Amino acid sequence: MAIQDEDFRRQSDRSVDNLRSLYAVLFGLSFGLTLTGTYDKVHGALVAQSFDGVSLALNGLVTLGFVVTLSLFHYQIDRYMDVVYRRTGLREVRPPIFLLDLVRGLLAMAPIYLVAQSLGAVPFRQVGLTWYVLAASLFLVSNTLFLSWPGPRRRLASGETPDPMDARMDALRVFWLLLNSTCMLLLFIIYHLFRAAGEVCPARGEVGLQVGFVAAFALVLLARDMVDISQSWPVLHPATPGSESTTPGRILVWLAPPTRRRWIRAAAVLLALATISLAANAGLLDILAVTRNCVTP
Repeated sequence: MAIQDEDFRRQSDRSVDNLRSLYAVLFGLSFGLTLTGTYDKVHGALVAQSFDGVSLALNGLVTLGFVVTLSLFHYQIDRYMDVVYRRTGLREVRPPIFLLDLVRGLLAMAPIYLVAQSLGAVPFRQVGLTWYVLAASLFLVSNTLFLSWPGPRRRLASGETPDPMDARMDALRVFWLLLNSTCMLLLFIIYHLFRAAGEVCPARGEVGLQVGFVAAFALVLLARDMVDISQSWPVLHPATPGSESTTPGRILVWLAPPTRRRWIRAAAVLLALATISLAANAGLLDILAVTRNCVTP
């Protein structure tokens, strides 16, 4: 029986490792596109001997913010696969839930790849940083919706005590859902304020108030990453071996009661849907119209 259990564990490890390799390839492509875009912009400025300090600083901030977000997401999805699926093996997880997690991870890479593409020199000349704002917003929206799906739960044998790590991972998913929903609403409010100030396309990021909006957008994403890692680190990277971890962040401790998690999950989903509805009413979901307003004259 022990040999059979070990064989199941090796099969689970190989399956998870294959998925991690796929994610690593996608992340590597996104990093490569980001570096290529940075090189093209710097090279173009050197050839034209045209240096705009504000534009250079803004592009540097946006690129830094994206690299931090991409690195954090790569780390978290890697650790998530380990903690959830390698700790007990795939045979103890319901296949549909594993499929949902797989689809979530893969589909979340689509907006990340779009963000990397948007930082290229050609898109920047055409619509400024508009596609960066759209793709990064799509990344938040898609992850928020995917996190609303049920998380994996290990089947317990009769009389078996629930693993405390399962509750911590569920609290972490609720925390991510709440963090993303709050971030989405904050970014929409900032966009609305800049639109109300008279900017037709705040996301261009080239002159006047546009620079302020894109800088605020990038700083909000960076702040989101800092809050995220401060809370999730003790759970995804425990200091002690086994299923026990160091004390989670204060927000995760607050989310420990199951009843509270259920209410917060529902509230976060409603907040995300309300923000998407407000964005639709403001015409922000009409991508063609948004980009048309931002095209270089």
